[in-house]
Amino acid sequence: MNQRTLCAASVLLALAATLAVAQAAPVQPARIITKPAAKTLSGKAAGGQLMTRDELRSCLKRLDDLNQGGKDLDTLRSTLNRERDELRAAGEALKDERAEVDRQLAVVREWEGAMRVHAADIETFNKRNAAAAEAPRSQQEKLIDELKLQREALQKSRDTLGADEARLIPVYQASAKTYNERAGARDAKVTDWNARNVAAVEASVKHQHGRVLWLNECANRPYREDDETAVKAGK
Repeated sequence: MNQRTLCAASVLLALAATLAVAQAAPVQPARIITKPAAKTLSGKAAGGQLMTRDELRSCLKRLDDLNQGGKDLDTLRSTLNRERDELRAAGEALKDERAEVDRQLAVVREWEGAMRVHAADIETFNKRNAAAAEAPRSQQEKLIDELKLQREALQKSRDTLGADEARLIPVYQASAKTYNERAGARDAKVTDWNARNVAAVEASVKHQHGRVLWLNECANRPYREDDETAVKAGK
């Protein structure tokens, strides 16, 4: 083979190599595998270290407790508000009842005043009666007639005051007793309500603090979905 022939063969070999490269199977682009977005209990973007299954179990339990505690507090607050309104209504009713008791007491005080006047009249009568015995005979008959009329008037007054006593005093005493019992019972309920309201406020503050801790410690930390499935299955 002469040199020209050898050069031509080299060119053919080079061309064949070029064709071989050009005809090789195309390179497949690398598949990009994207991880699903990490799950969080808040549903927001994940932050912090991946939770272990035990941590996830604890956070789910704390969330259930917080939700139930919130419902219990709402029920308690609704009950306290209803009782507060009832106590206020009872207080308004007691104001009217107290006004009636005070009115009855004012009537009793008038009766007591009349009794004092009557007692003074009796004292005056007794003095006049004693003086009549010392009066001259010429004056005694007239004095005795006057004293008789006065005695009759005093007796009539005493009968009226006695009837008033029987009518007014028992009614006032019963009204005052009933009012005092109702007022005392309401005062006891108010004391109890105040104590339970303070406890409810403290429980609400504690519950809010617990929710803040849960948000900081659990809400946005990522976790494995299979761990969630296992925990919910009781594993």
